[in-house]
Amino acid sequence: MPVTTASGKVAGPGGASDGLAAGDDGGADDEAPAVALGPPDDGGGFTEVQPTRREATTARAVHRLVARKFTPGIVGNVRFGRVPSVALLLGVVLAGALAVSAPAPATAIGRLPACRLADIMTVPNDYDSWSTTLVDWLLRVPRNYRPPDLVPVSNAGIAGPGRIRAVAIDDLRAMTRAAARNGTPIAVNSPYRSYAEQVASFNGWVNVDGYDDAITYSQRPGHSEHQLGLTIDFMTLNGPSALQGDWSTTPSGAWMAANAWKYGWLMSYPKGEDGALFSEATCFHYEPWHYRYVGREMARKIHRSGLTIREYLWKHHTLVNPRTGQPIATQTPTPSPSPTPTPAASATASPTPGAEAPSAAPATPTAAPSASPPPGSGPLGIDPLVIGIGGLALVILAALAWAVRRGQGA
Repeated sequence: MPVTTASGKVAGPGGASDGLAAGDDGGADDEAPAVALGPPDDGGGFTEVQPTRREATTARAVHRLVARKFTPGIVGNVRFGRVPSVALLLGVVLAGALAVSAPAPATAIGRLPACRLADIMTVPNDYDSWSTTLVDWLLRVPRNYRPPDLVPVSNAGIAGPGRIRAVAIDDLRAMTRAAARNGTPIAVNSPYRSYAEQVASFNGWVNVDGYDDAITYSQRPGHSEHQLGLTIDFMTLNGPSALQGDWSTTPSGAWMAANAWKYGWLMSYPKGEDGALFSEATCFHYEPWHYRYVGREMARKIHRSGLTIREYLWKHHTLVNPRTGQPIATQTPTPSPSPTPTPAASATASPTPGAEAPSAAPATPTAAPSASPPPGSGPLGIDPLVIGIGGLALVILAALAWAVRRGQGA
């Protein structure tokens, strides 16, 4: 902003070198205006020094610019004219830069990948992201993924063996009671399975039907929702196995299909298009007994979307590129188990904790989620908050200058 010295001459806004035009050597005929370089002296003005020839040229250029572009109105030592308009415009630009320069929030990959086998580490995969962690034919969790809050399913007042995460117990209890009140009681057939238990289960089905058929209805180790500690294969209380026939046509199965989402539970593997038993959306065979807990809020969103769990999580929450296997950068990564990719084992590998899942493709090592961007990532390395505050200050300055001018004109 131009200021005047005690002698009434114009000074540049930042000292002797501000606004120096390259290659302009000026002239010696005009009197050199004084340039303010220090604090006010005892007389209320500025300390004046004799500028160099180039400094004088710069000051004259500023003087001509001010005289040509502004109609001055003087308040103290500061000249105001179109300054309010300029300051207002600059303030708006800087304030807008706050929004533009702020890092964009991370978004999921969006498009649903086609059904294919791979061993890509899923992201997110930390225990706190239980409602948005996805496992499918492509994505897996580490073999040492073992939720720390596993508790007996009997804590929910439901019959059956095994454990499930404590985060699901309250809604499991509520759903169990609601089903019993309706006269369609439910029980647990198979809840949490460790990596080693899934190795044994998968290899058992491979021995029965062969690898190509087994992968359509039994997930490879590391790819099973049961390892998340959030999934239960249900059955009718005191009834036959739900694996025989279509459980959704039984009273208990039909009640679950219609009401489980209200309690945070969703059928993971519904039928495909036109009632197909194998769904291209889930890349899995229809399982009317297999339900995963995602919490009431998430279940409501997925239910209303009309999508399956897999479709919804790929679209909104999964942060890994299915083509490269690399995580999408996140702003606020959370601690997660360290993946230990190893070569895939054969389908008949012995069911031991160290065995890796059989796969049609080798395991794909992936990097950990990217760290959040450092502060000061706005234009010119300036913190966006500073830019916003500066813009607001200029707007206030413009308003004050406008008020002063109106007061003088009154």
